[in-house]
Amino acid sequence: MFDKLLNKITNHPVEKRNMRSLAMNMIVKSADMPLFAGTELQAFQVKLGLATSQIGMIASFGQIVSAISYCLLIGVADRISNRVRVYSMLTAAMAFYPVLLIIISLAPESLRRPDVVVPVMLFGAVVECALISFMALIFSALFVRSISPGIQGKFTSIIGVGGGLLGLGCGYISSNALLYLGYPHGFTAAFVMGAILLVVAGIIVRNIKEIPELSTGEGSNSISPIKAFKSVVRTPEFKLLLLPNTMRGLGAGAGYFAMAVGMKQLGLGVEFAGYTTMLIFLGGMIGTAAIGFTVDRYGSGKVLLFSNLCTAISLMGVALAPSAWIFLIFFFTMNISFACEGATIPLAHNTIVPQQIIGAFSAIRLLLLNGVWAIAIAVNGYLLNIFGSVLVFSISACIYAVTGILWLYAFNKGHKPQPVIVPVQSEIV
Repeated sequence: MFDKLLNKITNHPVEKRNMRSLAMNMIVKSADMPLFAGTELQAFQVKLGLATSQIGMIASFGQIVSAISYCLLIGVADRISNRVRVYSMLTAAMAFYPVLLIIISLAPESLRRPDVVVPVMLFGAVVECALISFMALIFSALFVRSISPGIQGKFTSIIGVGGGLLGLGCGYISSNALLYLGYPHGFTAAFVMGAILLVVAGIIVRNIKEIPELSTGEGSNSISPIKAFKSVVRTPEFKLLLLPNTMRGLGAGAGYFAMAVGMKQLGLGVEFAGYTTMLIFLGGMIGTAAIGFTVDRYGSGKVLLFSNLCTAISLMGVALAPSAWIFLIFFFTMNISFACEGATIPLAHNTIVPQQIIGAFSAIRLLLLNGVWAIAIAVNGYLLNIFGSVLVFSISACIYAVTGILWLYAFNKGHKPQPVIVPVQSEIV
């Protein structure tokens, strides 16, 4: 059935093989990450007794490391050889963080104290974010050389649906584990599942082969981050996209604390971490499936404006929810919007940024995003302790609305991507 679907998208044998392997890798990873880096991790931190400021500090340190990593690796992604092998190894290495969380969850209760676990989680978050940063840059360079631009929206929809279905299964299993095993062993089960899936994802991706016809050469004559940085910031595309990318990081700071807010304001039990994980996946499946029908037809700008406005409304709903079910409804719509935005932005950048510098451009974009997000998370963690969720989430909602307008302006200057016709006889052995 999957092969029939691929035949409707492309007739190139290598591209079909790439889509199959890359889709499975991304589906497994998208279904896996929230098990140890999303609402379940946040619920685990709350049960450990961490304040929102401490939760924010851990996430903020990780994002600072991401920003530094992007800065150091700007010139590497477009020039590194054996991209597939390196990407595979880094994916499997990400299992380190869930393994560390497993150790914490199995430790004696006397050691599961904030003063003990915060430094350990800081170390794990730093390692995880450094690995993710390198993977993100390699992925950008690998993706544009493996999948034709005119079908990337449809391909992303496949990933979203597949990842959502697998994620729903993972969320169902973890929610039952949390409900029946409780704290801390229910979290142990979720973290074990997360570690196993990452190793599987690393193995799957090794079958990808880059297609020569999709490559236009390297981005610069040096891996120097300074030279690569200059090659990007001088482009008109960077100047056009600078402000919305900055605002995006600034607005995301409050939404990170949604689960913690629900547990503290509404008294949600640990099993709700599993329910919200399922909603993240279901929202991701709906959101990414939608862009396959909307981005290529209406343009990225309109899709991003709509998704950002929906995020703004959802943030207010999460902060003002009078009951658990209302909270879950707005949490769900918020994650549909997150998925639309998160999947559309890289696709939109791919269509207007010169391919020769896409890796370096992605590095600077993510450096900016993570640097601003690190500051926003740290600040919002303290503000939530002082002012509560309504004010903090209201500010974030306004930022999202403005960001949507900026995205519309930026990508209306772009163009619709067209499929690249790759000759069948150029198959790589």
